[in-house]
Amino acid sequence: MEVFEGVDFVRLRSMQHGGAYVHAAKDGRSVRLHRTGLSWSYNAVWAVQRRISASGTLYVLLRGAYGRYLGAPDASTRGSLCPFPPPCRVAAQRDFDEPEVLAIMWRAVATGRRGRGAFLLHDASGRYLRANSRCLLPCRSSVSVSSCSSLGTAVQWAVEAVPRLQARPYLPIARDSEWGKLFALVCPPLSRLWVRWFSLEREIRWVRADDSGAFSEDDWASIRYTGRHTILMKGQVVNLLDPPESASSCTLCARAGRYGEPSPLAINLPRSREPLDVVIFRVGSRADDELIYPDVMAPEMAWAAPADDDEPLL
Repeated sequence: MEVFEGVDFVRLRSMQHGGAYVHAAKDGRSVRLHRTGLSWSYNAVWAVQRRISASGTLYVLLRGAYGRYLGAPDASTRGSLCPFPPPCRVAAQRDFDEPEVLAIMWRAVATGRRGRGAFLLHDASGRYLRANSRCLLPCRSSVSVSSCSSLGTAVQWAVEAVPRLQARPYLPIARDSEWGKLFALVCPPLSRLWVRWFSLEREIRWVRADDSGAFSEDDWASIRYTGRHTILMKGQVVNLLDPPESASSCTLCARAGRYGEPSPLAINLPRSREPLDVVIFRVGSRADDELIYPDVMAPEMAWAAPADDDEPLL
């Protein structure tokens, strides 16, 4: 677990999949592998959250760009299966909705020869995070968990520390869809159908935190919001505050589950109609000052393909 000591953010890089990174997919729920070049993205960075289990064991929780946690279906429940042997469950972005969720609690075990810095990541249920690069489509770029640790580089990961950003990031500018603009130019009726079919309307549940970051579970309010632009959603929500606030005086954080840690929203909303919980912090408050952000432009580590004889040493 030393690899996570003193680290706020990490990237997880597969030792098998050509150096691909684990990404929180834009649908807000699935987990994918993408090769280098997409690592300079909030979706490739995971916030490190330490937690001690009921048995006293130290674990880490890895929180993605949408506030959800890297995990898989509970070991005792049925979930999506990858057909490639040995059978495994497809990893996902999960809510932290119970006091202890074993499927999102991880430990790192150093492995491999020649000091390559490879690790096995296993959850509190004893399942190992695995790259599915040698599976058949459609799960080739997915990530899963498996109870089998003797899968060579498929279960080996490089854990790359990502430094903090020293300034607050700007939210993405709201831009119209290029397809929508094309349809509006060529055929306005088709443009209206495009908006009706593809606009993502969802419930935004929001609550205002005090300067310490505390809030009551009884104070949640909600609105209906259409679209994915976080900056536009933010403007709508802060106008509902009493008294109203300017968008620049508030920070919006996503919270995934009752026990989830509020995570600053720095990218657009996921492509989903699922409800989203948002906690509002006042800029300049103690709680807001304690928020940290990853420097997603930090350079990647140099990549070298593992040697044929680089097998795990357990």
